[in-house]
Amino acid sequence: MSTARPRTTEPSQTPDHPGPSEPSALSGLIGLGEPSGFSAARPRPGAGPLGLVLPVVCAGCGRWDTAICPQCRAALGADPHPVDHAEAAGDLPVLAGATYAGAVRHLVLAWKSGAREDLDAIMSQAGQALGRAWASLHPPAAVPEPSGSTGALLVVPAPSGPLRRLRGRLVAARLADAVARAVAAQWSEQHPQARLVLSADILRRPLAGGAHQSGRSARGRRVNRARAPRVLADVRGLEALIVDDVVTTGATLGSCHEALRRQGASVLGALALAATPPAHGLRTTGARPRMAGRELASRREQRLGIR
Repeated sequence: MSTARPRTTEPSQTPDHPGPSEPSALSGLIGLGEPSGFSAARPRPGAGPLGLVLPVVCAGCGRWDTAICPQCRAALGADPHPVDHAEAAGDLPVLAGATYAGAVRHLVLAWKSGAREDLDAIMSQAGQALGRAWASLHPPAAVPEPSGSTGALLVVPAPSGPLRRLRGRLVAARLADAVARAVAAQWSEQHPQARLVLSADILRRPLAGGAHQSGRSARGRRVNRARAPRVLADVRGLEALIVDDVVTTGATLGSCHEALRRQGASVLGALALAATPPAHGLRTTGARPRMAGRELASRREQRLGIR
């Protein structure tokens, strides 16, 4: 199997036309234990011929004749906010693009499952908006290069499980590609000699454990992510930005932070497409509120005649 080579993210590239890639200075500095997946973009399959036969509905609200309606599209990235309730992330600064509730939750689930691959471009746009939001808060002058660094910023997606990799649904990696493009473009506008930005899929789940997080309790998520992922590249002296699709307790982001830190990287923060609302309240900009767990359980008990 050939070894993947780093590729630069050029500000002139676009999501659909990434342009030619050239080897970067990192090619001689990063040793790979197995293919790392450094890349600037991935092919994005279209909806295919089924759209000519089957009716299309908005993946967020169910409106007919559109993959995503204007209201749901606006809700997807209309509320960039710091996530303060992801306690398992520790002191890692986390920025989310939307609240994981209502229509936003439906959109993300449909995209992650592969049921709505026609959302690929839309989610890429949301990732780019998130990258621009982060870059505007962290201009090149405010992010000094660490001593001895090559000057590169690694945008690192949270690791996907083996099954998701087999299916090719690397949603965090797709988001990382979009974030890297946006940060590179934003920084280059502010500084002609802005540093290199690389999308680097270099984290893998532990060989044992690390089962899927969906459906687990907060404690279960923390236990499941107690073991840090493996880092496939030499990241000593480099700076990193972690990207994931959804943040709940922050356990995944925290374990990624720890893994990169142990290998000598400096982690600047983390970005997520959406974040679950805090337990004490809801952030529902552009999205339908959801019932709290206790209220939902109470209603179920009433229907079953338990209470």
